[in-house]
Amino acid sequence: MKSEKTKDLGLAAIYLERAMKEQGCPICRRVREAEERWIWNVLYELTGDPEIHERFSSSFGLCREHAALAAKVVETRELVTPTGVARLYETAVEKALAELVGFRGRKGLTRGECPLCEVAREAEDRESWFLGKLLADAEFWAAYERSDGLCLPHFFSVWSRSPVEVRPKLRLDFEKRLSGLLERLRELQRKERFDVDEPLTPEEIESWREALWRLGGMNYSDPLIKRD
Repeated sequence: MKSEKTKDLGLAAIYLERAMKEQGCPICRRVREAEERWIWNVLYELTGDPEIHERFSSSFGLCREHAALAAKVVETRELVTPTGVARLYETAVEKALAELVGFRGRKGLTRGECPLCEVAREAEDRESWFLGKLLADAEFWAAYERSDGLCLPHFFSVWSRSPVEVRPKLRLDFEKRLSGLLERLRELQRKERFDVDEPLTPEEIESWREALWRLGGMNYSDPLIKRD
């Protein structure tokens, strides 16, 4: 019998191929989409769910990064409203007040893991596993080569979950991408000198931005999923 992950490879291939056609690391994109879907589903359907309330109260709400993302989703989506956030955070605020009873400043409050951090970690593991397995297919590998490739954190994540036969070419591909980036960064600096009269290529102009996401991961200023 096939595992659930194996049965889901076909659907994963569709979503990852779609992500690879966009700018930047496809795993970063898939993780961000998972985060947005979780926020939307919780605020639209699960604000009365006892388990969700327990997770929010134990962590005193979302971490700073995910709280900012939740605000963006609420502000840009018509079907989720601030009242959903208020309902969830009412429980978290009550928990914080209860914990502060008798507080004398010797140590901070024990805070559980942000529930959306857990979602993001699970999505990263899942999507990295899918991509590693899919890269064994020659046609999918060709699509990956045409993409922008992975960021450094997700290169390690995918490599560790890839079949043994995929790992060498995945590493060589990433080294090639880094070598090209290094050359473009050097050319950007050289051509920006006052005594050099050579035009910059579009890739050289954008090389510093690529360096930011290639080594650190993607950062999205706006929600990726448009549903309303």
